[in-house]
Amino acid sequence: MRKLSTHDIQQYRTILLFACTIGVWFVFHAFLTKGVLFTPRNLSALSVQMTVTTILAVGMTWLLVAREIDLSVGATLSLVLVVTFQMFADGANALLAAIPLVLVLGTIVGLLQGAVRVFIGVPSFVVTLAGFSWIRGLSYIISDGQTLSGAPEAYYTISNGYIPPGISVGLVALMAVYIVIRLLRSQRQTSGNGSMSSSFIILLGFTAVMAGVMAWAFYGWRGMPYPVVLMAAVVLLSDWISRDTTFGRYIYAIGGNPEAARRSGIPVPLITLGLFAIMGFLAGVAATVQGSLLDAAPPNIGELLALSAISAAVIGGTNLFGGYGSIPGTVGGALLMASIANGLSLAGVNTFYQMVATGLILVVAVSIDSITRKRSQERVS
Repeated sequence: MRKLSTHDIQQYRTILLFACTIGVWFVFHAFLTKGVLFTPRNLSALSVQMTVTTILAVGMTWLLVAREIDLSVGATLSLVLVVTFQMFADGANALLAAIPLVLVLGTIVGLLQGAVRVFIGVPSFVVTLAGFSWIRGLSYIISDGQTLSGAPEAYYTISNGYIPPGISVGLVALMAVYIVIRLLRSQRQTSGNGSMSSSFIILLGFTAVMAGVMAWAFYGWRGMPYPVVLMAAVVLLSDWISRDTTFGRYIYAIGGNPEAARRSGIPVPLITLGLFAIMGFLAGVAATVQGSLLDAAPPNIGELLALSAISAAVIGGTNLFGGYGSIPGTVGGALLMASIANGLSLAGVNTFYQMVATGLILVVAVSIDSITRKRSQERVS
């Protein structure tokens, strides 16, 4: 007699995400896009397409695990982007000066909202819903409602350059080795005797397949795009922090039981403040990627980014009510969403239908989360 553990649920959820993503690729490539989707060029574009959402979803995952939320990430991204291009317009052509300043700006915005949450006690939903308005308003004030443009060439290269193909394949191999080591370590800690479950073996297989697809795509089309390198760095660092640091363990402890965490000596207010600051910083990073991709700063950009980030995290297995979630799962959720959006776009489907698809996927993901949580509490033989 045993219960399904959170680890078991996460493994099955990850397997389902991989299977759904591969299924989406097959259906769109074979039947709807005339063989365009599963090509090196399009897969490279797909990897870039998911970077902004993934970077934001990493910070959103931590907030959701800790029973918090940030509805203003799109507005923060817009503000950082507008300020960046305003600095360029005012003559700040040095990227080494401009980019650090706007990353600090994003962090400050996150700290302000975190401070209201922690020191005044206003729920994060309300604080960031207000931020959705006033931060966006600042973007319109600074830009006078106009789309700003005119960035230096080096800024444009941030999201439009590539690592050479040979080096890209090596980087993919290193990332695959890291993931396999993490999986082996997690399995050893969970099983206790080093045995390998069928779900674990399937995960290893999917990891090998995905690594092979990435290597093939990047080798076949220019190499690994710079934004993907940045996204991978954010994901791998965040995953390491989640699993191997005191800060990461505190996040999950707070999400599991905030009062028990407080009584055990965990500085809950400080950790919460830090999470909002990190979310603001990541919004600054995502803004830099987005601005470089567009080579412009429209003040209305990112109005639905909070929904996309939350959706990626929840589809990846993060509990909306706190306590558990994983960075790899979030990446899987972002990949599935980007794959569907990419396939629909290639098939010529209106973007309005893409919004419908995203909403339906989110409902299905939350339903699956509810069902699996109930089953995890039932004893099975």
